[in-house]
Amino acid sequence: MNHSDNVQAAATLSVPEHDLGISSEPFEVTAELVATNLNFGGGQLPDEMMSTVERIWLDTDFTWPTTLAVTRIMLSVEPSPDTEPPQEVWSRVSILGTGWASDRPVSLTWNNAFGFPGASIALPAAQPNDNGFFGIDVVMKTTPRRHSDFVWEHNNQLVLVAQQKDEAGQIEHSAAQRAIPPHVIWQWAR
Repeated sequence: MNHSDNVQAAATLSVPEHDLGISSEPFEVTAELVATNLNFGGGQLPDEMMSTVERIWLDTDFTWPTTLAVTRIMLSVEPSPDTEPPQEVWSRVSILGTGWASDRPVSLTWNNAFGFPGASIALPAAQPNDNGFFGIDVVMKTTPRRHSDFVWEHNNQLVLVAQQKDEAGQIEHSAAQRAIPPHVIWQWAR
């Protein structure tokens, strides 16, 4: 088997979800974090509006809209000489949610995960705090995939979907963020 055959074999491997080493870690949600990740006319919130966000933050009667945002994506590489390519790549994705009911978990899923069963990967649930906010880092091992198999079109890139169901099992709140780069679940292999 030559080098390109090794890469092809690794790139076509479909890894079950339980082999991805998926874990999660909650992080503290602050007014500054929310303000930094708010969009204002397509850009970030101007600094002079931060005091408004802080006042709203303290107002327990204010209802935040149901939102979901990826605030940071980090990739780390560890040597793995016995694999092709000879490395393991881990992704850490920071996810922020606002406007969720505090008494139930929020389910999280990667959609458009082509190559996984149902083109989807279930992630650990997030638990909103008393104010309806959650912050969670999801960590997972990426799967080798040939660069020619990456999907770059906006509507076909990863979609992070969050849903919260009521007591009857009906979806009460939902939000999604589109166009997440495929590197979150796929390790680029030539």
